[in-house]
Amino acid sequence: MRLSHWGVAPLVLGAAGCALNASPADGLRFAAPPGWQSSPGIMGFMQFWRPQANDHEALILFKSPKPIQVSDVVSQPGVGDTLKSATVERRESILICDRQPATYMEARGTSSRGEESRVEMVMTNLRGNTYFALYVRPAAASPNPMAKAALRELCPKP
Repeated sequence: MRLSHWGVAPLVLGAAGCALNASPADGLRFAAPPGWQSSPGIMGFMQFWRPQANDHEALILFKSPKPIQVSDVVSQPGVGDTLKSATVERRESILICDRQPATYMEARGTSSRGEESRVEMVMTNLRGNTYFALYVRPAAASPNPMAKAALRELCPKP
C-alpha cells in the first residue's frame, strides 16, 4: 500500500507531538519523591517536579544532547535568573550508579522571590548525553532525603 504525502503528514506530526512531551528521565532510574507533581517533559530536554503543598522546593532534570562542563551550566543566564548571587560552597567528583563518574555541587544564593535558597546538583555524561539534576529548596528548610537521593539516580535502567 502506498501513502501519499497527505497520509504521512498526520503520522509525522503525531510522532513529533509525542516528542514534545518526552521526559529527559526516559531510560533512567531517576525518580522524584512519591507525591511530587511533574511538569510535562519539554522536548525530552527538561522537566521539573514539585511537592503538592510546597512550591518552594523543586527537583529539575536536564538532558543535553552533547557533553557539557559544569562551568557551562553554572554560567548560563537562566541559572543566574533563578538563583541570583549564587556562591558555590562545594564541588567534588563522585561516583554514582556503580562507578559512573559524576560531579556533585552545592550552592547558596537568593531566589527570584528574594529568599535564601540552597541548590544541590549532580551532573554526569551517559550515552553521549550530559544529564544534570538539581534540587532547589529554601536554605532554612530541611532537605527531602528522597529528593537528594534522586540526584544520584542518573543511571541507565537495567
